Amino acid sequence: MTFYEAALRVLEAAGQPLTSVEITERSIAQGLLSHVGKTPEQTMLSRLAAMARRARDRRVTVTAADTFALTDWGLPEDAAALEAMSAPYEHPEEGHPPLRPVERHPEPRNENVRGIGRQERRRRAEEEERGKKRRYPPVPEVAFELLGEADSPLAASEVLRLARERQLASDELQPEALLISLAEENQRRIDAGRRPNFAIDPTGALMLERDDAPVAEVQSAFARALELPFSDGRIVFRQPLPSAPEALADDGLVHAAKSAVKEARRATARALRAHLASLEHGTVEKACVKMLHALHFREIKVAKRGNHGPLLTARRKDGSLELRWTIRIHRGNGPVERRAVQDCRRDLQHQSAHAALLIATGDLRSDARSEALSGVPVHVWAGEGLAEKFLESHTGVRVVSLELFELDRAFFDEAARGAEESRRRREERHREREERAEPVEPPEPVEASAEDDEGGEEEGDEEGPEETGPEGAAAGGAEGGPAAAGEAGSAERRRRRRRRRGRRGRGREGAPGAPGTDPAAAAGNPPSGGTPGGQDSPPGSAPESAAPPSEAPSGGGQSTAPDQG
Repeated sequence: MTFYEAALRVLEAAGQPLTSVEITERSIAQGLLSHVGKTPEQTMLSRLAAMARRARDRRVTVTAADTFALTDWGLPEDAAALEAMSAPYEHPEEGHPPLRPVERHPEPRNENVRGIGRQERRRRAEEEERGKKRRYPPVPEVAFELLGEADSPLAASEVLRLARERQLASDELQPEALLISLAEENQRRIDAGRRPNFAIDPTGALMLERDDAPVAEVQSAFARALELPFSDGRIVFRQPLPSAPEALADDGLVHAAKSAVKEARRATARALRAHLASLEHGTVEKACVKMLHALHFREIKVAKRGNHGPLLTARRKDGSLELRWTIRIHRGNGPVERRAVQDCRRDLQHQSAHAALLIATGDLRSDARSEALSGVPVHVWAGEGLAEKFLESHTGVRVVSLELFELDRAFFDEAARGAEESRRRREERHREREERAEPVEPPEPVEASAEDDEGGEEEGDEEGPEETGPEGAAAGGAEGGPAAAGEAGSAERRRRRRRRRGRRGRGREGAPGAPGTDPAAAAGNPPSGGTPGGQDSPPGSAPESAAPPSEAPSGGGQSTAPDQG
């Protein structure tokens, strides 16, 4: 908050007059100031002295040298001390020569010249960066302080010069921007039901608004100085230009439509406030109860009725808690005074509620606003705030929905990124296909002929049982002797070799399960004493495995040995 608001808060809590230094120390200790600055004591003294010299809306008074109190306390004012505070402040050591100790400079050398230059450039860059990042207090607060200290109106350029000397404003701030900031501050105060702070005299100089001139004349003077249109008691400020370099004509239309919607909402709020002020108190009470129901208040009951309006009790769930409320509907359209807020806080204690709410159609005075914020907070819906609550709850108004369309550039940027990603993937797939399509060297002829011979032998082995025909198969089944086990092991090894080489070898086998068929022959294996095709094996050859004659046949058949032909 500002120095003036912090001083009011500290004085209300202290209950006795305090010096400007004590007020400053307590404000800093409680963290009330939004901007402290280099000399907060001097700033606090100048602000309080300026507010004590005001002819109206004065809440502080001077009781002694650099000592202030609230006007509500009724303490006598010290005019001599107030006049002494108007004199410019001079530091006691300002006329003395500067005190500098003896400095030791390094011995100048050639190798140090380049390093010193770099340090100087780095120091300048740091200072420029620090100046860019520095935060300054609000412009209306600075102007209020400077104009309060001045004895006569000041031009806008003079105000900026004084602010820059105290390092309270940037060098980029121009007089036009200063006037716009002050006009906007005046408009905010007018909308809140308060008097404006700043005015322009006929010569174009700035001053604090001290007389009771109409608000429209004060704002019209700012409009003439800024060369801006003035309609319905308000200054029509220029809308900022769109920052996009390729802004389309449709963007301006959408921006104008949004501005029109906001202006229509403000106009509806003003009309609703005026209509509420023209209604009878009973009608206002019923309308407020319906508005509270729409804002999720329940169990609304009338606790008592008085000359200042009815007192209601209600419940409302806020997050995980259910709070009890006392609601006072203020009677009449006059401004809300401090006593009404105090009565509402007293009702909060009597009803053992958690929160208090004051509803009024009039404006809230400055003393009532401070009272609502001190101690236990009291919620106040008054004037424009009450109209906004009616709009928020959609009570007493009809909501008209409008569709506004504007170009979504982010959507097309995302589509462009997706197209680029798809093109990159297509190029990668095309490159991979080209790499796979490269010619492969043919195998050597010798290796190919050797593989063909092996394949032919395997094919001959597979065709052996087929050439024997059904009669050979039956004869093999009848001869099931001791050599059947050896033939089964040899057939198993052949099948494993065929699997390893990728050949199945079971397409021409005899019918499985046929009566009298040898399992080894049915699997495509030749008898132990011959070669495929019924040819005799060469001399000296012997079967790979042969069972002894005394071994019993596994299939339970006869133990006759096959011919060795």
